[in-house]
Amino acid sequence: MTSLGSANWRVHPMQEMEPSGASAAISTSSYGGIHMPGIMNRASKSKTETSSSMETAYWSGRRKQLGLSRLDVEKESETTENEKYDQFLKDMSVYVERNFHQKECIKFIPKPNQKVRSNQQLKCHCGEVLSLHVWARSMKEPGGLEKHVPEEFLELARNPTAPPPQVIPQVEWKAECDISPKSSWTYGKVNFNVETSGGKKPAKYLRLSNEDSVDSCLEFMETFWHIMDPYPPNLVISVVGGAKNFKLDGEMRDTFSNGLIKAAKTTNAWLITSGFNMGVMKSVGQAVHEGQAFLWDNDRMRHVLRCIAIAPWGYVYNRRFLEARNRRGRMTNFAYYRTSNRILHGQPVALNPDHTHFLFIDDGMRNRYGGVADFRARFERKLCTPKQENGYGIPVVMMVVEGGPDAIQDACQSLKEGIPVVVCTGTGRAADLLTYAHKFTFKDRNGEHTMNERQRKTLEDRVATAYSKNWGDKAEAELKKVMIKIFECMKRDNLMVFFDLRREEDLDVAILSVLTKAETSSGAKNRLSQLELALTWNRADIAQSEIFREDVNWEEGELNGIMTKALLEDKMSFVRLLLNQGVSMKDYLTVPRLEHLYNVLPQHGFLPMIFKRHIKKTEFTVQDISKFLTNLLDRYEDNMLNAPRGRDGGKNRSLTTRRHKFMETTDTEAEEEPQQFQTPYKQLMIWAVLLDRKELAKFFWEMGEEPITSALSASMLCLRMHRMTPKYLHTIRQDFLNMKKMFEELATKVLDECHARDPEKAIMLVERKSPMWSRMSCLQIAAAANDQLFVASVACQNSVNNVWKSGILSDWRQVFLCALMPFLILPVINVVDMGSKYFGKREKILTFVTAPITKFIYHMLSYILFLCGYTYMLLVDFMQYPSPLEIVLMLWILSFFIGEIHTFIAFPSPTIRGKIRDWFTFLNRLELANLLVAFIGFAMRTNSDYYTTAKTVYCINAVIFFIRIIKVYIANSHLGPKLYMIIRMVEELMMFMVVLVVFLLAYGVCSQGLMYKRREPSFEIVKDIIQFPYWQLYGEIFLEEIQTDTDCIARLANGTTLLPYENTCRESYWLVYIMLGLYLLVGNVLLLNLLIAIFSHVFNQVEENSVEIWKYQMYFLVMEFQCKSKIPPPVSIVQHLYELIRFFAKRYCCGKKKHTQSFSTHHLNYLALFEKEMMANYLRRLKFKSMDSMDRRFTKLQKRIDMLNKIIEDRHVEDELAMQASLRLGDGLKVLSATVNRPSSLPESASTPVLAASKPPRPAAPPMGLKESAPPMGLRDTITSQLKEDSTYGPEQRVDEGATKQEKVERETKVAFNLFTLHEEEEGEMKKKRHKKKKKKEKHSKTEERDSSPEKKVLNINLPEIHTKPTLDKQISDENNEESTRAMHRPRSQSPADSTVFFKRPTQLGMAVTALTKPSPESLHGDEPDLESEVEETTEAHRSPRVPRRQSRGKLNMLSHSENRMLEDVEQSDSSSADSYTLHASRPPHNRGRKNHKRKSPARRRSDSD
Repeated sequence: MTSLGSANWRVHPMQEMEPSGASAAISTSSYGGIHMPGIMNRASKSKTETSSSMETAYWSGRRKQLGLSRLDVEKESETTENEKYDQFLKDMSVYVERNFHQKECIKFIPKPNQKVRSNQQLKCHCGEVLSLHVWARSMKEPGGLEKHVPEEFLELARNPTAPPPQVIPQVEWKAECDISPKSSWTYGKVNFNVETSGGKKPAKYLRLSNEDSVDSCLEFMETFWHIMDPYPPNLVISVVGGAKNFKLDGEMRDTFSNGLIKAAKTTNAWLITSGFNMGVMKSVGQAVHEGQAFLWDNDRMRHVLRCIAIAPWGYVYNRRFLEARNRRGRMTNFAYYRTSNRILHGQPVALNPDHTHFLFIDDGMRNRYGGVADFRARFERKLCTPKQENGYGIPVVMMVVEGGPDAIQDACQSLKEGIPVVVCTGTGRAADLLTYAHKFTFKDRNGEHTMNERQRKTLEDRVATAYSKNWGDKAEAELKKVMIKIFECMKRDNLMVFFDLRREEDLDVAILSVLTKAETSSGAKNRLSQLELALTWNRADIAQSEIFREDVNWEEGELNGIMTKALLEDKMSFVRLLLNQGVSMKDYLTVPRLEHLYNVLPQHGFLPMIFKRHIKKTEFTVQDISKFLTNLLDRYEDNMLNAPRGRDGGKNRSLTTRRHKFMETTDTEAEEEPQQFQTPYKQLMIWAVLLDRKELAKFFWEMGEEPITSALSASMLCLRMHRMTPKYLHTIRQDFLNMKKMFEELATKVLDECHARDPEKAIMLVERKSPMWSRMSCLQIAAAANDQLFVASVACQNSVNNVWKSGILSDWRQVFLCALMPFLILPVINVVDMGSKYFGKREKILTFVTAPITKFIYHMLSYILFLCGYTYMLLVDFMQYPSPLEIVLMLWILSFFIGEIHTFIAFPSPTIRGKIRDWFTFLNRLELANLLVAFIGFAMRTNSDYYTTAKTVYCINAVIFFIRIIKVYIANSHLGPKLYMIIRMVEELMMFMVVLVVFLLAYGVCSQGLMYKRREPSFEIVKDIIQFPYWQLYGEIFLEEIQTDTDCIARLANGTTLLPYENTCRESYWLVYIMLGLYLLVGNVLLLNLLIAIFSHVFNQVEENSVEIWKYQMYFLVMEFQCKSKIPPPVSIVQHLYELIRFFAKRYCCGKKKHTQSFSTHHLNYLALFEKEMMANYLRRLKFKSMDSMDRRFTKLQKRIDMLNKIIEDRHVEDELAMQASLRLGDGLKVLSATVNRPSSLPESASTPVLAASKPPRPAAPPMGLKESAPPMGLRDTITSQLKEDSTYGPEQRVDEGATKQEKVERETKVAFNLFTLHEEEEGEMKKKRHKKKKKKEKHSKTEERDSSPEKKVLNINLPEIHTKPTLDKQISDENNEESTRAMHRPRSQSPADSTVFFKRPTQLGMAVTALTKPSPESLHGDEPDLESEVEETTEAHRSPRVPRRQSRGKLNMLSHSENRMLEDVEQSDSSSADSYTLHASRPPHNRGRKNHKRKSPARRRSDSD
């Protein structure tokens, strides 16, 4: 039984085995697996019983700590748990034995021709030695050998240490007969000897036959390994490639690892490899190790990355440690495997420890890699088969990293089955071969893939170089097979993507691209799955280009699921893309979908926690969300969901009426009409704001209607959510504040845009009652959301000013003067006509009287008069009983109270809660309380016994009445912010006092305790503790109060000795002085300066935003006085009584009040369009600024620099490849120049790119046995005669006729080699004698000629009879023209192969010159034309017109330089072995490209060399 310690990561082993209900349903129904009722029911039951065991244990412990009883849960004994787990293991064992097999060799027959030292080292045809056969290991008696070993080998088996016989008998061994399958018992879990820094979990493994069913294997993985939990994969990545000799290092390894892990984590992908600790499998394992993580579900632990190894059992190193002795698997007693980096040729390889699951495929063969390919292909085919065809419908991608012929074969097979392939270019061998073939393969006129003969030859050479070492005698046949497979891959290149690990970085994007290409080729049935993958990668650009093409039509509603997923995963780019593709949000967003969006949120998130606290439900309906939003927004009128009462006297409206008002009426059936919202973007914006998804909320704001009002509502939502979110979620609270600022700024900027275009319409937008947001105006929402920036905008202040003055154009001084002298109203006051042609005196006077500014003046004057009378009454006229003045003042106070109640009711906030929040500020609350206290004091005046108490109350009232004058200061732009500053400082002062009281009480209690030994209980103790320390902070030290009270002691002692516990008098104590000094130091220095710093901080904050604060306060002042009575107190009480009577009369007698709208529907639509257009203008200008910003420019510059770096790297790689080709060409030219006299033309296959500026190595001596001599006759005649004698030529055929140039060159070269071989022995001795005589003479002549002609090179060569100048000129001209034209029309490539165009001339010219052979003795002193001048003239004549002349001239100079170096090398090589020719060459220091050249400037030379 596995304990907690052995498992090392779980509470009980059973909790790892059983699937959850959801995963079980997926495993059996969604993926077409075979249902197993017995096993699944038992596993599900066990999961139900033990799923909450960890939570139960935790809460039981907490309850025990609190003294409560433990949770009353069903407790199962240890025996019951063990029985369930044993039953589970038994079910697994039965399933494995019934469905899986392992193969073993049952007859030992050694292979012939083995070179070993002893019989025990002889290997059977199966690849295993005798002692490691299963029957040999289990054999206890020697007599059992006869059953498994033929008679011919019994002696060998019985004498294992003896040397083997020289000739091993040949006995027939057949795999079909001698390999026997048996039920598999090798399965379980394995721990590796690798220490990791993170969590560790054993890997699971299973051994099965290569002929076993893939369906059974996948069913076993689902049922017992839970490979599909917690959710199935969206992708399978199969990696093939290099094994023993491959290794990724440096940046390529980082690119491969990061891209692979990003793709796997993003899509929950499976990675499939061979699982060994070598090559690409090890690289995949390292990537998995770096990116591995775990999913925690209650008390279970699962790998995030699933890396599955499908490995051949016979090739596993130390595989015997994985076998189970009891044939019940290694589920309880985990296998322990020691991995190793040991890699030997032809020997098994250790497993990689970073794979999570192992499938060991057993074909009966040992110590060789094989038997896996077919099973792996069937495994991957089953995964990618659609669900309709009993498959899993999971996309599969193959990745080729380096690799041998098997990798090409696997890629070809995958492409045939429609599996896309990603080729990692730059890793070598198979990957680079496929890349080269793809680059140079093209379609002919018939649509067939073909390749140029020259490039085909190069490809064949590369294949032979990569693989010919292991082919041996079968090289030609194997080469043909590989070439066929490569061209078969090229036929399906539309399913291939080539990713260069050296230059590119996003491997995951390459995988997504190849998936979309596979979708394009496979048809439209899997488009949604590919779109889901693109969504998972969040690559809307690839989806736009590859999936949403013009030739693809989507059915209506087909993309709704993708839209839901994009919303839930916060993929704004995909939401925008889907909307551009024709998805209608009105058709998409229905009530069930909106409820789904709210209910699928993570249960551990902050929003479900807030919902549960306020809604107190686990499943939320739209009605519940509507109630919640009403609490946040004060009013959220969605009549379909949240209007229990209509406007018709309180009765409920019919559901149909309510739905039709806020739903879009469509042509569908009646029951489907209410499912569509009229304003879907409003609902989605609210959903995104509540989830703290800033970008998505902004996008829905852009797409919705009424952007100003919507932004303000979103700002209000953010403020409310900030307050509702718990304080420990500081990051989320701060995010809501940032989002609030964003929406406030957006609303302000759009309103400013409207004001800049049309100020009058901007004011209309501010004052409009939004039909979309419950008939609330922008100012109402902004005031509730504390959007000071918006209220301070120009348009809002114009609206507030219009309300404040009500159309009065005169200055406030004139208004104040006319308020004091009303007869000046008509001549002094100027009023706007307010759209009316006739504006008479009555309208003018009425406008002046009802204006809030006039009300403010009259109320202010009335209040000042009240304060004067109240002060006189309090100081002079306060009699025993209330005087007439006091009664008048009480009526005045009553009118104040009624006026406050009236203002509260009439304040424009939509709800009672909003009125309390917006109007009922600190000063208003203080004033209301003061009025109530005044009434209490007046009631005391009826009894003369409370005379003093009543006056005390009146005096307190006077303080508050005077403080109320501060409210008048709000109208002043300088004093208004100071009032807000004082309120803020008072709040900070309260917090400071909480800190101060701690030190005050500490010192007070300590000092009083030291000075008084004992005191009688009284209130004086509390007073002394607080009073003296408090006043000492202000400098009143009270030193006499800390000295000894001698009078009290003398009086108490009365001549006797006082004991300490009897002394109640004050005595001085030395520690009190020290405590006083420390207290004053902390209080006066530390705390007081802290308070000053706090006040300074508050002052700076308010001063920065003083204008906005004043304008924001001014709005509330204007709204308050707009609601106040036109007549100031105390006469206003008459108006209040009149309005009360009028209200009841209208409500009960004169009919119901009808709602009126100042704007018609047409006007509202016009304003909405204007507002929307101004928002678009602002966003366009903002986008233009961002594109023109410094950061954007820097980003563009960085991209260009990166692109330039890649181009430079490509050129560097091209130069390196060209250098290598040049070095190889130099070695070939040594042999060719030493053996061939002078061929008429060069073989086309020899035209390998050469780096002209590089100097090839010095040629070595000619090969041994190859002698050089001058033929007795001209080379032309000799070759022609030989060709005539060849049977392949008819009597009428000539060398110059009938055959192609390539055939001529090959035949002439062949004949030349034959001739030199015949003359080798005869000319050997003559060559040695002539060499000694001519050596000094040649060196002396070359030195003299070089010194005598520094500006001109003279080439004295007596050419043989055959002249190659026309042929050379024609070849150079044709190829230059062809390559120049091809370079102009070919797209720019980053491959080194394209550099052939730039190095074509040095190749042809160098080979032509170095191929010049030795002249005949008769022509040693003949004069020949200067070869360089001829080459220059020929190349100038045939230069392509598309190549710039300066560039061609510079290249030709480089060619000439390279040519001279090659000539020197050939000359030095031949001078030691040939006396038949003399080469006179002088090399000028610069520019040998032309015969008569002018000296160039350094800048010109640099440009030419470049």
